[in-house]
Amino acid sequence: MSSPAQILANQANAQHSTGPVTEEGKARVAANRITHGLTSSDFRLLPWESVDQYVEYATSTKAEYNPQTREEERLVDGIIQHYWLMQRALTLQHPFLLKGSVLNPAEQKTLGLYMRYQSTNERAYFKALRELRTIRKQKTAEQNGFESQKRQQAAHEAKTRLANAKAEALEVETECKKMMEAVVPGATKIDLEELAKACADAIAKVAQENQPQTAA
Repeated sequence: MSSPAQILANQANAQHSTGPVTEEGKARVAANRITHGLTSSDFRLLPWESVDQYVEYATSTKAEYNPQTREEERLVDGIIQHYWLMQRALTLQHPFLLKGSVLNPAEQKTLGLYMRYQSTNERAYFKALRELRTIRKQKTAEQNGFESQKRQQAAHEAKTRLANAKAEALEVETECKKMMEAVVPGATKIDLEELAKACADAIAKVAQENQPQTAA
């Protein structure tokens, strides 16, 4: 699938025709379409502009900023267009600047217009760039906050598991202690070791008593 830059370039290429090659000719062509040639509302490549250069710039810029959302895509498109229009305005100023101060009133007016469009697109370029960086910064902060929250949640769950494990161990220990105690006649509790010794002594006594008597 073609990228937005390639689609635009193809559209521009379809309109491409052999235009003027001199600076004066370029200026005249641009002046005929000044209401469309230097504003982003009707952005298009002019006949004398290189489609390949535009595609190369747009592709490299998209790769550099790698927009992930529609808003980022809009801002990156704005960065591309306003930079291109800024450079276009500078190119259109060139033949007038070469003439120095020998400009008639019409030429001075046209040059002033080109300079204003240069400034307008320059401001728009940096505005889009700032907005994109702000969005990226906010996204990074949110991501860091989310990761911090996940770490805190994991730590809390680990503490909870540890507390539960300690409680279960204490419960088992208590039950074991209960089982290790036996009630003997007289409601007196005897330690498990003492009980085990008493049982062993009793068993030994019974075993001795049941041994067959040896004839004298």
